[in-house]
Amino acid sequence: MYGAPPMDLRRLHQDHRAIIRIASDLIGVSREVRSRDDAEDARFLIEQLDRVLCLHLELEDIELYPALMGCDDARVVEITKDCAEDMGGLAEAWCDYQRQWPVEMICRNADRFAVVSRVLMEAVAQRVDREERELYPLAECLETRAA
Repeated sequence: MYGAPPMDLRRLHQDHRAIIRIASDLIGVSREVRSRDDAEDARFLIEQLDRVLCLHLELEDIELYPALMGCDDARVVEITKDCAEDMGGLAEAWCDYQRQWPVEMICRNADRFAVVSRVLMEAVAQRVDREERELYPLAECLETRAA
């Protein structure tokens, strides 16, 4: 099946750039937490990243994944399933991270916050990279075929 509803791939790419920028800022801020103001800055970035991630994941769930899962190409479906499973684990880690790091905890455990933030943001960056290298080119190919 090549005919699929149009996907807003431009928006998905833009989201990825924003996600990487905010994640990078968060890693930088997390290394420099020395005061409550610093912790509040870090928490602000967590909330900002959450807004972008939630909208991005919703768009992927509504448009991208259904279009790719409906493809006749078994390789496309397999890659899409693998990416979807990957994302489930990362989404759960993200939810845990958000709950575990209110401003007070960031202040009390700044060193641990820096390590956990770096590890999670690196996982987010790897996920974005994989989608950009593997998943989005498949979607672009499907859109080209459907046009």
